[in-house]
Amino acid sequence: MLRVAVPPLSMWASGPLTTNCSWILRSAILLAIGLATALAGAQKPDPATPAPSQSVAANTLPDSPGAVLTSSSSATENAADPPTVLPTRNLEESSVEKPARKYHRVVRPYEQAGPLTGFDKIKLSIISRATVGEAVGTVWSAGWSQWRDSRPHYGTDGEAFEKRLGALAIKQSSQSFFSYGVYAAAFHDDPRYYVMGPTVKPVQRLIYSAERTIFTRKDDGGTTFNWPKLAGIATSTALTTFYYPKVDHGFGNESKAFATSLGTSVLNDELHEFSVDLFRMILHKKD
Repeated sequence: MLRVAVPPLSMWASGPLTTNCSWILRSAILLAIGLATALAGAQKPDPATPAPSQSVAANTLPDSPGAVLTSSSSATENAADPPTVLPTRNLEESSVEKPARKYHRVVRPYEQAGPLTGFDKIKLSIISRATVGEAVGTVWSAGWSQWRDSRPHYGTDGEAFEKRLGALAIKQSSQSFFSYGVYAAAFHDDPRYYVMGPTVKPVQRLIYSAERTIFTRKDDGGTTFNWPKLAGIATSTALTTFYYPKVDHGFGNESKAFATSLGTSVLNDELHEFSVDLFRMILHKKD
């Protein structure tokens, strides 16, 4: 099993964080956790409500676009009329639907996603960050910032890279915690990304994935403005005042950082949508 060593917060505090700033940041996180716990309690399911496995209602939470297509195909085949010819799906997506991983932020077309309580969303925001992919992404961001000597401006030596790595880990983790956890619970939104899959036209998928930063899915399956994402980015950007160098403070710097985070969010969703296709394309060329 691959283990990623994460520097203790105390080491970061001795570098980019001062004692007072570290205390303020911890207090802010504790307050957020308290708010999240209260929200989670408010969203606990009614004991009288049957468990998801006991309910057969299809409108509890709509499937991902790809899964809806699969269900429609099955219903058509059982009808008396001749079945409608649908685009050919690969073996993986034509298989029987399976439950989506509960604390994973991406739902594939062949997966059936169950509902999330407020506390589930808090856990998802933390667990989804504890992956090798997220760790590699943080290291990549720190290296890119180091190479360009961009915000946060710690310099370009080895010690500066360590500070950047710690600061960006805090920034990305806090953004995930607030966007996918606290605010998603408060606004009753589903923080997961539902992949449309290759049965949909590429242009439609491109537009859909680009819009997910601005629009998201409600717990009941409807579409709504993505306030949790915007509020989460704004909160995590504001918190950088406590541990970024003073040269990076100010409305102008934080506005640019906010816009950069929005752009990064769009790119991440594009990768969620097309990553499997890219891997298959690469493997096909090798064959």
